[in-house]
Amino acid sequence: MKKIVLTSLFMSMLLFGTSSYAKSYVMHTAQSGDSYWKISQQYEVTVDELKDLNDAKDNTVEIGNLVKVMPVSQSKTITIKVDDEILNPDKMPYIEEDRAFVPIRFIAKALNVNDISWDNETKTAILADNTKRIELTLGSSTAKVNGKIIALDSPINIYEGRIFVPVRFVAEIFECLVSWDHANYRVLINTLNSYGKDIYWLSRIVHAESHGEPYEGKLAVANVVINRKNSPDFPDSIKGVIFDKNYGYQYTPVLNGTIYNTPSWDSVKAATEALEGKNNIDDCLYFLNPDKSTNFWIIKNRTFYKSIALHDFYR
Repeated sequence: MKKIVLTSLFMSMLLFGTSSYAKSYVMHTAQSGDSYWKISQQYEVTVDELKDLNDAKDNTVEIGNLVKVMPVSQSKTITIKVDDEILNPDKMPYIEEDRAFVPIRFIAKALNVNDISWDNETKTAILADNTKRIELTLGSSTAKVNGKIIALDSPINIYEGRIFVPVRFVAEIFECLVSWDHANYRVLINTLNSYGKDIYWLSRIVHAESHGEPYEGKLAVANVVINRKNSPDFPDSIKGVIFDKNYGYQYTPVLNGTIYNTPSWDSVKAATEALEGKNNIDDCLYFLNPDKSTNFWIIKNRTFYKSIALHDFYR
């Protein structure tokens, strides 16, 4: 999702004023030491506007509570479009830290994730399918994906009696592409065909393994994964290669959770061009950073091909 520039929201406030009939708001989760005065300084709105929006009688706010900062627009509310269908949640989404939050059951249903449960002891909502398990704990700024801890921009919270979660985070974990249509205040979710899912996973492993590398290095990493997919010695799918644990984790980002980070534009381009046949690494099946590697099996057992920036590539 493209980041929403808060300045544009402030301009909307100046042009249209605060609407008591607004449905979608920019929110702030109250932290220790927060007050309406402190929050007003952070977002450049007045204390009276904040207190009016939140029906507050004094200047105190309770830690962990959501504070309405301003409407996202007087005339628009946030909607969700999944493939070609526009969906309207029964409880309106809100924005916090430039991320759209939606009711958890709404997004699960929209993505056909039917396994939803609640652990009352830990206050944790769980979404799962055949390959993914997301644990989202109330008030936490982290989530667990298949046991790996992933940082969130803002905490899971309760709003209007429902548990709200970041729509992009959840949709991407379930292998969807997500973007933001700012003109219409709409979250666009593409559930992807098989080719789209190859780009989805390939771009993420490229970004996680080579985000500091030049484009040629990113393209080479993408082609190593594709070469493995085409080899009889490895799984026969992009995702299968990336998550292969036959001889232990093949890629550190799968182990530490960075495989779920959003890829850069260059990483997506490298994945796309590699899938379209652009190969700069011949038939290499392995790569490593010799300055960081602690396992030298590749160096001892495979044939060196060439170096690109910090990575060495082997057949």
